[in-house]
Amino acid sequence: MNAYHPLVTLLQLAQRIRNAPDLEMLRFILVNETHGLVPYRQAVLWNASGTVEALSGIPSVDADVPYVLWLRHLFAQLQPVVSDAPLLMEGSFAPLEVRDGWSEWWPEMALLIPLQVGETLMGWLLLARETPFEEAEVELLRHLGESHAHAWRCLRGGGRALGTILPAQRWKTWAVVGLLVIGGLAWPVPLTVLAPAEVVPRHPEVIRSPMDGVIDRFHVQPNDPVTPGQPLFDLDETTLKSRLEVAEKSLAVTESEYLVTSQLALQDSRSKAQLAIFAGRVEEKRLEADGVRDLLARGRVKATRAGIALFSDPQGWIGRPVMTGEKILTVADARDGEVEAWLPAGDVIPLEVGASVTLFLNIDPLHPRGARLRLLAYEPVARPDGIVAHQLRATLDGEGNESPRLGLKGTARIAGDTVSLGWWMARRPLALARQWLGW
Repeated sequence: MNAYHPLVTLLQLAQRIRNAPDLEMLRFILVNETHGLVPYRQAVLWNASGTVEALSGIPSVDADVPYVLWLRHLFAQLQPVVSDAPLLMEGSFAPLEVRDGWSEWWPEMALLIPLQVGETLMGWLLLARETPFEEAEVELLRHLGESHAHAWRCLRGGGRALGTILPAQRWKTWAVVGLLVIGGLAWPVPLTVLAPAEVVPRHPEVIRSPMDGVIDRFHVQPNDPVTPGQPLFDLDETTLKSRLEVAEKSLAVTESEYLVTSQLALQDSRSKAQLAIFAGRVEEKRLEADGVRDLLARGRVKATRAGIALFSDPQGWIGRPVMTGEKILTVADARDGEVEAWLPAGDVIPLEVGASVTLFLNIDPLHPRGARLRLLAYEPVARPDGIVAHQLRATLDGEGNESPRLGLKGTARIAGDTVSLGWWMARRPLALARQWLGW
């Protein structure tokens, strides 16, 4: 049973090291409780940079006392001869620069043990005593040093340099990951923007009010098919009929006056002189009456081409005064649609005619429609929703494919130049940062 006593002690110390709550307790265990495994008189713990972390029998280290200053000097002298294996030393063979301090502070024999995990060096442990260290003791201390180094690295956590946290053999993996990330950020992708879109007629016929008046009634309903010559709507005729009646009566009176004057002109020379005046008045009244009749005829607006009638609720138009040239409705071919989008001024990217446009309709977002940019307005305009945007028109692809119904709304994705993935991801954040910081 006694033969296994050092191994039992080693296991107990390893368990104490694993259960250490912090680095301070871990250092205390190493420089003080290691005495239960291998007897010694003094112990010193250095970190990888040569700073004294702990001393046996002392609760804290004062970096300015002579003993600690001498230990720092000793560490500098030992650097050229240390390796990743335990090093046995004797005071009589120590370098001349530290030999006097050795005889003053330490006994004759010393053992330096590297605290290392893989290729990551955490520090060194030095034990000193009067008698030489046996080979079995050196092996026990080497195993204890590995356990302590592993616990030291785990407790130190992420607050240190990356090289002391990650095993050196994992640097290759991280290098590969870094190269993959860099390669991914450099991957070419099209620069795209999104904009609200709608299917609109490409060659619509805008029907406007031919004169000032009031809408009386509609002969068609929204989205009804129309044919050339079909009545669309009427303007109120009450005022025009009154004007026509007055014009016709005035014409009749003038014609009667002309007839009487022409009969008198056969006998009266003065009446003959007024005959030309009355003839001009008759012509004037006739033209006035014809003009009112023409206005009455124009009061019924008819379609000049086939298509469908596009306008809002007719009940909202009836009884509403309109001005000459005011848009009432649109007649368009249901198969002749294109994409109209409004690109916010802040999202504009370099675009050329023919750029790829993809339309995602709200009613069918899983089946996008392709299109090609036809027009991009140079100057932005203020939209009813308060956004300043550029008008964009795109022609739908596919000659034989059925065009989406006019008026359908969705989202258009417009593709521009090819850029790197990194720039594609950073473009908007950089633009916002520039606006916020005032670059």
